[in-house]
Amino acid sequence: FDGPQVKLHASRTAVPMLRLASLLPYTRYLYSMGAPVGRLLENARIPAGLLNHPAAAVHLENALRFGELACWSQGTEHIGLYVGLETSLDDIGPYGQILQNALTVHDYLRKGISLHNLTVTGQRIWLSEHGEELRLNWATIGESRLGAYQSHIENLAITISKLREAAGPHWSPRKISLAYRTQEDLPDIDLFAGTQVLRGTGETYFTLPRAMM
Repeated sequence: FDGPQVKLHASRTAVPMLRLASLLPYTRYLYSMGAPVGRLLENARIPAGLLNHPAAAVHLENALRFGELACWSQGTEHIGLYVGLETSLDDIGPYGQILQNALTVHDYLRKGISLHNLTVTGQRIWLSEHGEELRLNWATIGESRLGAYQSHIENLAITISKLREAAGPHWSPRKISLAYRTQEDLPDIDLFAGTQVLRGTGETYFTLPRAMM
């Protein structure tokens, strides 16, 4: 299970990128909220016309900036969570469709980890072993920023929702750790019912029982 368990640093030879398919759930949510999506994209230096090309890529730095601007426009630090709660695997393109066809939790996580860099570079996901528990970990360049937090909390919401299909509708992780410390408490939602949530720890992960695999 173990993968690179180090903080990421921008490469001198490769610019971290994110495919537009990963931003489309954000723009759909923001449009539904009446947010000025065009202006937010412009301020993040993302050409609005690229939304018509989900396979196109933008600098990860610009995508994280868009997440920050989206939060400020809506007066919340949790846009990524709200987006994740409304996003299905079918909404995130071919990557999501591959995950949708996974037969077991192990298969789902294996595919998700191995193919993740097809959608974003500058971010890693890996499993680590801790006795009878596993941790699904995320690390992102700039993860101490609000924008990276949106990606983390969105992915947590999507992944935990999917694992509930195998573990049962009331399952929640025993613990969630968030690298970023928000000033705003997490919303009180069923997805995290009974979960210990740690904020500002410098690392993002959630726990799951080894037996679930």
